[in-house]
Amino acid sequence: MTRSFRLKGKILKNFVLILIILLILTGGIFTFAYFYYGKIIRDILIENVKRSSKGLYRAEIGSLYLNIIDGNLSLKHLELIPDTVYYRKQQNRDTLSPLLFRLNVDNFKVVNFNIWSAIHERKIDISAIRILSPAITVYRMQPSTKAREDKPSAKLMSIPLPKGLISICIKEIEILNGKLDFYDLSADTLIHQSVPSCSVMIRNILVDSAHQGKRRLFNADDISIKISGISLKTKNGLNLISLSEIGLSTGSNSLYVNGFHLVPQYNRYDYTRKLGFQTDRMDVFAGQIKAQRLNLRELILEGKVQAGLLEIDSLVLDDYRDKRIPRRPGFKPPMPQDGIRKLKTYLKIDTVMLHKGKATYSEQVDKEAGTIFFDKMEAVFTGLTNDSVLLQAGLVSELKGTAWLMGKGKLDASFSFRFRDKRNPFTFSAHLGPVDLREINPMLTKLQPAEIRSGKIDEMVIPLVTANDDVATGKLLFYYSDLRIAMTTKKETTWNSIKKGVVNFVANDLVVNKENPAKSGKMKTGLIFFKRDKGKGIINFLWKSAFTGLKSTMGFNSKEQKEMKKADKKRKD
Repeated sequence: MTRSFRLKGKILKNFVLILIILLILTGGIFTFAYFYYGKIIRDILIENVKRSSKGLYRAEIGSLYLNIIDGNLSLKHLELIPDTVYYRKQQNRDTLSPLLFRLNVDNFKVVNFNIWSAIHERKIDISAIRILSPAITVYRMQPSTKAREDKPSAKLMSIPLPKGLISICIKEIEILNGKLDFYDLSADTLIHQSVPSCSVMIRNILVDSAHQGKRRLFNADDISIKISGISLKTKNGLNLISLSEIGLSTGSNSLYVNGFHLVPQYNRYDYTRKLGFQTDRMDVFAGQIKAQRLNLRELILEGKVQAGLLEIDSLVLDDYRDKRIPRRPGFKPPMPQDGIRKLKTYLKIDTVMLHKGKATYSEQVDKEAGTIFFDKMEAVFTGLTNDSVLLQAGLVSELKGTAWLMGKGKLDASFSFRFRDKRNPFTFSAHLGPVDLREINPMLTKLQPAEIRSGKIDEMVIPLVTANDDVATGKLLFYYSDLRIAMTTKKETTWNSIKKGVVNFVANDLVVNKENPAKSGKMKTGLIFFKRDKGKGIINFLWKSAFTGLKSTMGFNSKEQKEMKKADKKRKD
């Protein structure tokens, strides 16, 4: 169990404590009001809070309005204040939680409290509790020397029934326009995070001897939470993560994030230079990320991420790499399979779906960056997991997707992974439909001294490529027509003009066929063979592998590809 999930367990435990205190306040006000009045009520309630928290919290109550007949209560300026001096005195003598809460509520309302049921039947029955504009501050203190890092208990998933009561029934608890601040005082440097807006709706809480939260989290039919306006910087300070809204529902077992945005804090030129080595500057936006059939109980208690479906809608990725900067010495980006296996958190997502995505990749080696993009992206990934039992059984994870090259050519691709094997084996196939080859000039002309003057892809097929951590092999069928390539130079001197003319002649008339298959019907098949550069990621691996097949179609074959051609010819003979 990681430290973060132990912290979440403690937050939940304290949340339950505060909820119980509020219930005691509510029940106490009406019960004591039946016998006492005015200041006596307030004093008794304040004393009750101090006693129930063992001196750790005190309450301050402003004006109080009470209608016993209707069961309505309104409190103005309710505060729950932790005693930090008391905490520091006790932290070395007791196993106190390192989390303290401060609660400040402008308006606290109770609607239709059945006081007769509370007095005569020991049952709390309330129609609604409304808490308006609360300000909640959470302090993470230096942990007690006697504090234990206990595993979160399943009891945290239910509200304990206070002694002397038979049941608690609350139809609705509503918290509107709350603000949350978190201060981490446990380290040498103060860390402050803020949530500007938070709203909570809890429906149908029932606490009795029969309902102990085994099926309903915190004894409620549904707990809906909405948090807005979160933003935080990444650890290296190069990016800002902003989230427009986060929503969670225990009733529907779902979690969503609206308006996820990873924003680089520096322009293209400065971003990489802040690090001093090559990296991808990524601007990522997703309209919505939604997890359905989410096992919240396992997430809270065990830190396990289990979901039936994860949907990513309207993803926009802008990836830029400045290759004029040296690569990071000794850096070896992991393959996706390595990343899944090394996750410390248990992960099991049955299906991941991408809708309406767009990905742009830019690479710069000179004054201008070359750019290529894919839009109208749709993809489905099944079997995303690091579950050791499933991997041991030979689970095959599959990714299938569709995208449009430069918005014009339809690309279908399929991948299969075996995450268990440490050699990282995978296979892929692809099919590209008709597209004008001149569409790739925005990338080609900025990276190579060449330009496609004419040409059309009728079809490109990669039947199957077999790859692992070291090498990729396969075939590529490239059907094209009317291909003309022009070599370009930066300065038009007499010698450059002669050289360019010779290169153009060689490229177009001696090496590259204008069409494939030729007019005779002969088809040139490209062979894919590429040894992975382990200093680069999987995208580079895929692209360079496919590129060896394109070059092979044009007649440019490496030593390994020539051997593959000979072996293929022998098999046919």
